[in-house]
Amino acid sequence: MTGAPACAAVGGIVHESSTFATGVTGLVTAADFTTVEGEQLLAGFAGTATVMGGYLAGAAQGGLDVMPTLHARAEPAGAVHPAVFAQLQRRLLDLLEAGRCQLVLLDMHGAGVVSPDDSLDLWLARAVRAAVGPSVLIAATLDLHGNVPVELADELDIVVGYQEYPHVDVAERAARAARIAAAGASGQLRPRTRVLRLPMVLPPAPTDGTGPGAELRDRVVAAEHRSGVLACTVFHGFPYADTPQAGATVVTVSDGDAGLADAVNNELAGWLWRERRRFLPDPLSPERAIGLAVAAPERPVVVGDAGDNPGGGGSGDGVHLLRALLASGRPACFATLHDPAAVAAAAAAGVGACVELTLGGWASPASGEPVRARATVHAVTDGRATQTSVHRGRIADFGRSARVSIGRLDLVISSKAVQVTDPAIFALHGIAPERYELVGVKSAIHFRSGFASIAGRLLTADSDGLTSRAIDRFARTGPSARLWPMHRAASFARAKDAAGRPAPASSGLPV
Repeated sequence: MTGAPACAAVGGIVHESSTFATGVTGLVTAADFTTVEGEQLLAGFAGTATVMGGYLAGAAQGGLDVMPTLHARAEPAGAVHPAVFAQLQRRLLDLLEAGRCQLVLLDMHGAGVVSPDDSLDLWLARAVRAAVGPSVLIAATLDLHGNVPVELADELDIVVGYQEYPHVDVAERAARAARIAAAGASGQLRPRTRVLRLPMVLPPAPTDGTGPGAELRDRVVAAEHRSGVLACTVFHGFPYADTPQAGATVVTVSDGDAGLADAVNNELAGWLWRERRRFLPDPLSPERAIGLAVAAPERPVVVGDAGDNPGGGGSGDGVHLLRALLASGRPACFATLHDPAAVAAAAAAGVGACVELTLGGWASPASGEPVRARATVHAVTDGRATQTSVHRGRIADFGRSARVSIGRLDLVISSKAVQVTDPAIFALHGIAPERYELVGVKSAIHFRSGFASIAGRLLTADSDGLTSRAIDRFARTGPSARLWPMHRAASFARAKDAAGRPAPASSGLPV
């Protein structure tokens, strides 16, 4: 770059919204968001494995001056209250307009919903574009599970998504987006983003190991290494949102060649559509998963509670896996059960006390009947644990939490519903999970990264919770009912124009 460094404004509003959770958890309010601005944003994210951390690193590599604006994020739950979103957006826009930067680097999820069913991300992108004007280059980094509207490419110059699940590449992908933006601002590149939508949505599908998710990831990575391709993502979609935006998409950013981006999108979409049945899970019940864990020679066996995953909007109070662990009679630990009342009762009793607790099963019938047990209190903490894998370096705030024991089980109870991605919350409560036979965690996939170094084996249990991987069993009354696998007769055509070239980005529609 020549002359004075370009100015890049960084910020965003991030939420993964489950419309199925809204009736259980309620609308997301201002109190649910963690919001930082200015120097607090820089200090809180520098060096972390987050989108903001990646932007800061990528901006430095690209020779950009950074102007921090506002960053707001809430844990996955129901849809966002419209007034709350409007307030956050207005503050972000005010800061952007005051900064007058040549670039904007946005952190967005892609599956945000403003109640009842509007795309938070599309609303935000349109507002940012209107505020900064057509000449400012805007880049966004989105979660792999974004429900990406085709219209998003009309507002954003660059869209880059995660390629890994567990999301261990968050910072790397954001840094790529920042570098592309820097090169675009200097005239070295001409980023063109194209979006192709498929009439399908994927159940949670990991990219580690040897399954179809890993094969898809490898194809995406290979496509990204082609000459002229700047970034490529297959967004699996978020299956717990019954909205018009729900669905899988392929997004490719090319260097000025929309035809190349369309060709890459069509190729990847064709493979995914042909192989789609391989992504359907064969769910294990909690009882079956614990049975397999007990029989396994490896120790410890770490079991994820996919049916009640707070990382996808689960209420975190489901007791199905907890009951199976207790019934096994084996040395086990479990984190976390979301139950503010039980935490309060344990804290009131005090460390060392025995207390009668009613655990979980309070949010909805899907959570199961509460577990009533006599427990011994071993620790009470503030629940703030520094993450070591996904979002490494950032604090996960579980709220006031307590460690109690019931027979041979050590249980961490939390006041907030937060996904357990690594052993940090155990360590905070004096628990070393590697010393147990069985370990249960409220997570679907992310725990596979955070616990890989200590686990003898990793399993995933499923139940009829808000985040069950059997996504075709949800009662859908909206647009997502027309998507595969809910609608098994859905079809997909990769249309071409009269000259035989790939058709425009919006052509991938049911026929």
